[in-house]
Amino acid sequence: MADEIRTRQTLLLRLRSPEDRDSWAEFTEIYTPLLYGYCQKRSISHADTADIVQDVMRSVSLAMANFEYDPARGKFKGWLFTAVRHAVGKHFRKSSRRPLSIAETSVLQAMDERVDTSHEEEWETDYQRQLLAWALEKIQPEFNPRIWQVFEATALLDKPPEEVASEFGMSKNAVAVAKSRVLQRLREKVTSVDAEQWEQDLTNNRNLSKSKAAD
Repeated sequence: MADEIRTRQTLLLRLRSPEDRDSWAEFTEIYTPLLYGYCQKRSISHADTADIVQDVMRSVSLAMANFEYDPARGKFKGWLFTAVRHAVGKHFRKSSRRPLSIAETSVLQAMDERVDTSHEEEWETDYQRQLLAWALEKIQPEFNPRIWQVFEATALLDKPPEEVASEFGMSKNAVAVAKSRVLQRLREKVTSVDAEQWEQDLTNNRNLSKSKAAD
């Protein structure tokens, strides 16, 4: 139990130290693409997006100084969602001194309204996809190409074990063992960041993997 609690707290608690550059680099790798994606979906320019992300990261840095793990107060990703929404709203209000485009006006109105459930669901899906993609990229070098290909075929591309076993000249049991090994390591990597819902169904990442395979 102590190890599980320590793992759950690892990244966020390490961020309490501004000098822990490795932890901040890891945090940036995970969350910067998520924040950029949120802004880009709202027709914000690349330059303005960079400013918004910088503001949010500054807010995180200030908040982490006094951070204490308390699941009763809500999830960190929910806090981050609120932070980026407020930063985007602030950006459009500052820009309101000039004429706004139709797209910008729509986004500003959305910032003033109660958060739609679909926005929260979009953020949750994007968060899961980003965290999973990051973890997969990090652990891939730890496995030989054959094991990784078997994992991709079964867990990401959702191919039947029998088909994968035939394709790679392996037994079904060997395929299952290979898949299990990678999934276990994936679980460990993701829970070092977010232990609450590490395995939100690999379906979110299957589409991403299929798209990469098609390119």
